[in-house]
Amino acid sequence: MRKNLCAVLLCFSAILSFNVNSNAQGTLIHYWNFNSFTSVITLPATADLSADYTRISSPTAALLYVPQPGTSSAFSDYCDDVAGDATDTVNDRLGAPAGNAFRARNPSDSMEILLYMPTTNYTNLQIKYGCELSSYTSGDSVNVFAYSVDSGATWITSGSGLSEWVDSGALGFKLISIHVNDPLASDNRKFVFKITTAGRNSSTSGNNRYDNITLDGDTANIAEGIKPITLAPSYTLYPNPVMNTLNIKANLESDKTIIVCDAVGQKISEETVNGSLVSMSTANLSAGMYFISIRENSTGNLTTMKFTRQ
Repeated sequence: MRKNLCAVLLCFSAILSFNVNSNAQGTLIHYWNFNSFTSVITLPATADLSADYTRISSPTAALLYVPQPGTSSAFSDYCDDVAGDATDTVNDRLGAPAGNAFRARNPSDSMEILLYMPTTNYTNLQIKYGCELSSYTSGDSVNVFAYSVDSGATWITSGSGLSEWVDSGALGFKLISIHVNDPLASDNRKFVFKITTAGRNSSTSGNNRYDNITLDGDTANIAEGIKPITLAPSYTLYPNPVMNTLNIKANLESDKTIIVCDAVGQKISEETVNGSLVSMSTANLSAGMYFISIRENSTGNLTTMKFTRQ
């Protein structure tokens, strides 16, 4: 009996040890503190906020607050900044003081937060942020999570890839922590994390506040087979913002399919081109934000970026 008890205790100790290690805070990769965010952004314009701190310069780590694909162009929503309160130090990093937070205003039932978080050369990923409800009667009750390993072309919404799939804010900023268990998310320049809301999100009052969003991770062990992707095709868009002609510079000479979509994901154009420098007319586009997806036809490699038409 004593030997069995010892075996159980040893097993329990091993489980505790695994949980502590797998959720340990590693190197800070990306950080949004929103202290310099002082804007009111109303549809059809959408929020596009680069990380306040990042260890990976390309592609850019960015937060987008956009309508979900298929949302009517008549949908009315906006976001703005809000001054932090006494609890607005949850997950603050790098000595950043309590300051502004990102406020997603209701109705938010057709909106989504997209966090473009390249993880190149990092694994054991952990996402953290503070979330506060405006009230228990009008603030959104639940945050719902999804993630993509292909720049948002497809979304994973269940399974063992995340330690949490839903969580909620509180009155006063609450720490939300999600461990990313999917190995395909590690060392991946195309990793995207998505937050949508459920519950009290369709009224015209109330909001969710988000602050101190971070991604932490450990340096990937390339020798153990995690493939580095520094040699993957890379692209530069210029000028951005653009008026009449957008240039696409690639590091590879190859056949490519270029797809342009508007801010809500509706396809506008598609064409196949060749070469390392392509010029594309944007004169017929209305002012606003667009997504451009570039697919290498020989490998299927897909890269999605964004540009703004002035």
